[in-house]
Amino acid sequence: STISGDLPSNESFPLSIDLSRAMPLCSTLPTDTSILITSSGKQRDACISLLQNAVLRVLTSIPPGKAKFVLIDPVSLGQSFASILHLADYEESQLLDRAWTEPRHIETQLARLTEHMETVIQKYLRNEFKSIDEYNEQAGEIAEPYRFLVIADLPNNFSENAAKRLASIITSGARC
Repeated sequence: STISGDLPSNESFPLSIDLSRAMPLCSTLPTDTSILITSSGKQRDACISLLQNAVLRVLTSIPPGKAKFVLIDPVSLGQSFASILHLADYEESQLLDRAWTEPRHIETQLARLTEHMETVIQKYLRNEFKSIDEYNEQAGEIAEPYRFLVIADLPNNFSENAAKRLASIITSGARC
């Protein structure tokens, strides 16, 4: 469709192939961990399922207590992450206790995350370690938990300041 403009819509030219593709997804920490899923809206439920699946895969591949999440869901008011929020009943993590929906809450959570990134860079990484992964290998028992930001329906309820903070997180977040 990108070469010829659009797919034929005339019933005389039916396509006999399935246009959807399944691809395995593999990400390694701390690099290659950002995932962006876009949709016209028709596939929103499938996209939300993919986000939920990614969160559950992180939780099953990282030791307990070593992964913390900031969940943002301005359109569904937390419903997109309802199944994940049940985990807060068993883990007393303050960063997995709710999904943030309001603009001021989103901005506050992004501010907390960028402040944490500043701490990691200035206190742990400095000029000794390239990433939090390298630091954690040497730190052993006192390793810093990985922090994950999961956003559904971006850019809804994102202020200009929140967008700037998000840009900072995208730029430096994987290292931290």
